Amino acid sequence: MNRIGIIGVGYVGACTAFALINNINIDEIYLYDIKKDFLLAQKNDIEQAAMINKKITTVKMAELKDLLNCDIVINTASAKVLSADRLKELDNNKKIIFDIFSQFKGYQGIILNVTNPCDIVSKLIVDASEISPNKVIGTGTLLDSLRLKSTISSLYKVLPSEVEALAMGEHGANLFYAFSQTTIKGKPFFSYLKENNLNYDKELFNKEVMLAGSNIFSVKGRTEYGIANVTNFIVNALLKTIPTAIPLSAKDYYNDKLIYTSRLVLISNKGYLNDIKIVLSDEENAKLADIRAKQYAILYLN
Repeated sequence: MNRIGIIGVGYVGACTAFALINNINIDEIYLYDIKKDFLLAQKNDIEQAAMINKKITTVKMAELKDLLNCDIVINTASAKVLSADRLKELDNNKKIIFDIFSQFKGYQGIILNVTNPCDIVSKLIVDASEISPNKVIGTGTLLDSLRLKSTISSLYKVLPSEVEALAMGEHGANLFYAFSQTTIKGKPFFSYLKENNLNYDKELFNKEVMLAGSNIFSVKGRTEYGIANVTNFIVNALLKTIPTAIPLSAKDYYNDKLIYTSRLVLISNKGYLNDIKIVLSDEENAKLADIRAKQYAILYLN
């Protein structure tokens, strides 16, 4: 029986729960939020939505101690998001993370972090819970990779299925696009453009991708559907014994200190397994090194 816990049932948490009730691999969902009346309303709404499915997923209200029995716990707990700048969310979310995950010492499952700034918060969850960093991962740059895929598809008039795209580094302004690993119709990105007499306008391209999320945020004040579906996809991978390669936030090291960065990694029901060995360009390697240094500075020097 597969049990999934969700911490926080605001827009992202509730949307994630909705995605999971339509996932035939999930048997039970446990919802936790400090706002109990709101939690009950969300639980009832999601539970009723599940009734139409052939396989009905059980949805329950929970206390934090109940989540210790879950296979995967998804963290969406966050202070009110006032800015699209993910680093500005850190100060408000740090106390929340320690209040919650200090109660997870000894937890045997996997924690999947969604809360921003995703890479840094994932590291703070390890600090608070004292569980193995192999068992804590973040949604990282998977959504950014999909936004890159969508942009390439739109700009160059190809099907999304004909594009493989990879964003790396950090979920946020410090990410970079690994064009060395990006292909269109199986051909390296820039080779395809050259063969088809297509231009690469770096300024326009970066603007299109970087604004993919912030444009939504500026109008709605949130983005929940994309990250909810991404989380559902990752949950499926974390329930499998066969490893899956996904760009996620996972344990990393800088100056022998634990940090989290987003790379292409293998995950399974054991959590993080290892990195996928890929050959980045010199420029991409330099960008990844710079992001590692910045994460280290935020975590250990501030």
